[in-house]
Amino acid sequence: MTRSTSDIAAWDRSARTYAARVGGPDDSFRRRFEPFLDRWLPAGAPHVLDLGCGHGWLGGALAERGARVVGVDGSAELVARARTDHPSLRFEVGDLTAGLPRGLTGPFDVVLSHMVLMDLPVLDRLLADVAARLSDDGVLVASVLHPAFFRQQPVYDDERHRRVTGYLEHEEWWIDDFGGHRHYHRPLAWYVQRLRDAGLALVDMDEPPALPHHRAPKHEWTDDERWFATIPTMLSFAARRR
Repeated sequence: MTRSTSDIAAWDRSARTYAARVGGPDDSFRRRFEPFLDRWLPAGAPHVLDLGCGHGWLGGALAERGARVVGVDGSAELVARARTDHPSLRFEVGDLTAGLPRGLTGPFDVVLSHMVLMDLPVLDRLLADVAARLSDDGVLVASVLHPAFFRQQPVYDDERHRRVTGYLEHEEWWIDDFGGHRHYHRPLAWYVQRLRDAGLALVDMDEPPALPHHRAPKHEWTDDERWFATIPTMLSFAARRR
């Protein structure tokens, strides 16, 4: 079994738990990504490809705002849920490590990929296909877990800090969330270089502060929550064809 096949099988097994926990109004990753996405989402009815669409929650939210949305994901279980929850939208099953399915011809004004790229073992073919299917003014808008700080353990001694170790080493981590899946750690420069090799150039980046799962005002946060917010655990970026 290839890594990609194994990864997709893990997401199929986790589909129910993932769909129940991700994409709701209190999802802290959603709350951090949406302002950045809004900055790059064109007015009107842009043609949007939701790359790694999962159960379709983000594509569905954009469609309600007038976007023309198509989604693709490797997990047949998640795509089945997307089709059930959003029957008016088109969702396709496709192994993203092999690139985009042939039927997704575009051009797309926005290709969005929220919390997906760090869970794929290879990106080269996919990013090349994205670049080829962007419209003339199109943009890739993506988010990933922050390579520098995600899973770097908090340390509590005289002063709170995160212990960063082995940042430059490429690693595969098994993450227990949602039932278990594989995460591919690569340094930030690696992502920038893969974009460059695909003919894309970084045009914007955001490192939003971590948010607690509750929506209490910041003055009601605990000391630990306020400290945690000073070290980003995700980043968002936008890239266009060079």
